[in-house]
Amino acid sequence: KHKGVCKSPECITLAHQLHNWRDVSVDPCQNFYKAVCGKYNEHSLYNEASLSRNTKIVANVIKEYLHNDFSSSSKSENAIKLFFDKCEATKRMNTLVTLNEKREILKMIKQFGSWRLLSKSWNESEFDSNDMLSQITRFGGTRLGFFNLILTNEILFIHDPSGITQSIEEVEEVRLFNFFFEFGNMQIQVLMDIVKLSGSHPDSKMIQKDIKDLMKLNEEKSVNFQLQKILETTPKRTLANYLIANLIMRMSMGNQILDCGMIVIRNLPLASLRVFTRNHFNKFNLDMASQLVEDIKESLKQTIQESTWLQEETKKSALLKLKHMKKTIGYPKELEVPGALDVFFESVDMSNKDTYFAAILEINRFQTEQTFNNLASLLPMVPDVKLLDSNAFYHMDENHLKLNVAILDDPFFHTYPTYAKIASIGEVIGHEIGHGFDTDGRKRDEKGKKRDWWTPEDSKEYDRRAQCLIDQYNNYDDPDYVTFLFQLNGSMTIDEMAADQIGVELSWKTYNRVDFSLEPSIFGFEDEKPDKLFFHLTALVVRKNGINASIFLKNWCGPRPKTILSTRTSTKAFAKAFNCPVGSPMNPENKCELF
Repeated sequence: KHKGVCKSPECITLAHQLHNWRDVSVDPCQNFYKAVCGKYNEHSLYNEASLSRNTKIVANVIKEYLHNDFSSSSKSENAIKLFFDKCEATKRMNTLVTLNEKREILKMIKQFGSWRLLSKSWNESEFDSNDMLSQITRFGGTRLGFFNLILTNEILFIHDPSGITQSIEEVEEVRLFNFFFEFGNMQIQVLMDIVKLSGSHPDSKMIQKDIKDLMKLNEEKSVNFQLQKILETTPKRTLANYLIANLIMRMSMGNQILDCGMIVIRNLPLASLRVFTRNHFNKFNLDMASQLVEDIKESLKQTIQESTWLQEETKKSALLKLKHMKKTIGYPKELEVPGALDVFFESVDMSNKDTYFAAILEINRFQTEQTFNNLASLLPMVPDVKLLDSNAFYHMDENHLKLNVAILDDPFFHTYPTYAKIASIGEVIGHEIGHGFDTDGRKRDEKGKKRDWWTPEDSKEYDRRAQCLIDQYNNYDDPDYVTFLFQLNGSMTIDEMAADQIGVELSWKTYNRVDFSLEPSIFGFEDEKPDKLFFHLTALVVRKNGINASIFLKNWCGPRPKTILSTRTSTKAFAKAFNCPVGSPMNPENKCELF
């Protein structure tokens, strides 16, 4: 028996989703997706990720704060205010790139020596792509046209950018941040205006040919790491044009894609994080989230101890890794200290930056400086552009779980009953912790170092169980499933499936420790059995994989996630909750259990 009914706005919204999105005419044992989401399109005006919306809310909160006139002794707040005002001023001009910005761009280009589009006498034999990339880094940033650099304490990743290489984990970023310009008329006009400003008179037919070649290179699609082939087969003049044009468009046109609130948190994430946490964030949520992480870890400890196939030696090492798993909830406590970032903002000079482009140049330089300060342990956290996204991360090279502040805000941490938090954000936390024990994560120890701590027998058995998940995924019949890029196979999604299965198992065990007599019910579901309610609640969120095992939470009733559906068929608790007959689509005879 529940203790009353939760009537908060968040709970009413949750009740609406649970009730109106489901299709009661569908047997959940036949198609759980249609049973819980069959009416979704009839009751939802848009299919945007709920926590993607939450990120925008955070951006708007910061934007509203920066719109105010204020006097601050904080160097970081003053820098972010000046940058925001410069962005807003450019927006009000309602022009793609101002004349003054074009002059700034031309000034920057001249520091490269010469540019093919501006010079008839450009010598192709003297072009060295490595030399040009080195010059580009002088202007800050780690997006280098052909690839992006992702810096961590262990390794320097070379990551394919969108527009040169399209990979599945970058779909959302491509939609929002396609700085690798799809050459429309406006972008071409910017390049042509810069050519005119230079006072040079290159061959107009050659310019047209160069731009067409740029368009062709931009349309080049490769499936991961074909960069060498592109570099070897593309004329040097096209490569030179691409690198400089890419830099121009990335720096000068970002504010045409996003509003200034989002631009600020993308370019000055640490300063934005401090503004948000000091002026808006409910710090009570930090303790609540921290305790939930510990509860989920306790469930994993129980799972490892109860495993019937892991040997004691392997169990001991797994428990050691779990014990030493670090966590950052929201943000490092160092950021709460007054003036915490000021020493790092000493080098930022926005006072003489007359244009938005000049401000972006300064911010890009500063971003790179902050990144290397973090690597040198001079800065408490990396200035990642996604610090204010509604995300959770597990960094396997550090054995470190991180929950961003935005994920601790609406809707999960306000007035949801405890069991609803566990079934939603609890599964998210379990999923991320699970990455520490997926096919890649299991090869790292308690310090995040690559080390084989499994007995040979246990390692072989783990691989067999993982292969079972792969085969199950490949054999899963889902005729309605559509992928927008290409059909994935189980080998490509095994780490997500492993983390999904672990996440469900851990949140389920934690959920079952709740005393429901102390918790309010959800309106309309007062008599719903707790086990059924658990799976309905978990159906409202799903993960999308990205770099460093990041997640972007989406409504499950959006694009259909084959990985989640195939994982549910291996969950014994699901079959028991809905009394699914053995052999039904959601309760196959042969199940795949990782632990």
